[in-house]
Amino acid sequence: MTLSSKAVLLGLASMASAQYGPGGKYGPGGRNNPFGGGDDSGPFGSGGFNFQSFINDRQKLLIAHGVLASLAFVIFFPLGSILIRLGSFRGLWLVHGLFQIFAYLIYIAAFGIGIWMVNNIPISLIGHYHPVIGIVVFCLLFFQPILGMLHHYQFKKYSRRTIWSHGHLWLGRIVITLGIINGGLGMLLATETGYFVPSKGQMVVYGVVAGIMWLAWIGAAVVGEKRRGRTSAKMEKELGPPPYKEQYAYYGGNQ
Repeated sequence: MTLSSKAVLLGLASMASAQYGPGGKYGPGGRNNPFGGGDDSGPFGSGGFNFQSFINDRQKLLIAHGVLASLAFVIFFPLGSILIRLGSFRGLWLVHGLFQIFAYLIYIAAFGIGIWMVNNIPISLIGHYHPVIGIVVFCLLFFQPILGMLHHYQFKKYSRRTIWSHGHLWLGRIVITLGIINGGLGMLLATETGYFVPSKGQMVVYGVVAGIMWLAWIGAAVVGEKRRGRTSAKMEKELGPPPYKEQYAYYGGNQ
């Protein structure tokens, strides 16, 4: 165990002793003790609060929450978006949709763990920036697959982008950016509260990987828009003005 890890555990132990010890706010006999009143009814065994069980259970859940949310917003959502911008093969839109739905399911799992943590950690996190942004992102993501389907079918019908297309594109850009930022804010929240503080190395790795993926995603969007403009002009010159659905549909990345 590293020196920093020991320091974190000692700090947590001191905090727990003050808060959960006899007479403490959450300790045996304390009026705010959510884990039992010092008798055998506590979920962590007789004698009241078991600090080690508290740390072990919540640390595993917090790590799972962070890892799943990071996979969704730093890896899978950006990769799915890069694919639709740079790919060019029949059925690309379907592959993109399945990729993003997979990322969405990962985030649903992370979100569920986060809600459980908010309700079970004896620190009020309601109104804090990290869970609030997480809830907003979760609600916005609900509309993204719907907008995506409307965009696809309207594009097939009119061979051009519609209001649903722009809604899908910009909502995706906003949500992915918010999700990446919120991952960093989650680490800041852990540091502020003293619960399972990430190391500087972990924060640096997250920042570097998230930054690289965000820049690659933005770069792919710029390249994709330029390619779309060139392809649209070329096909209109060769095939005439829209509709030219069958030929144009092949270029899935140009939606």
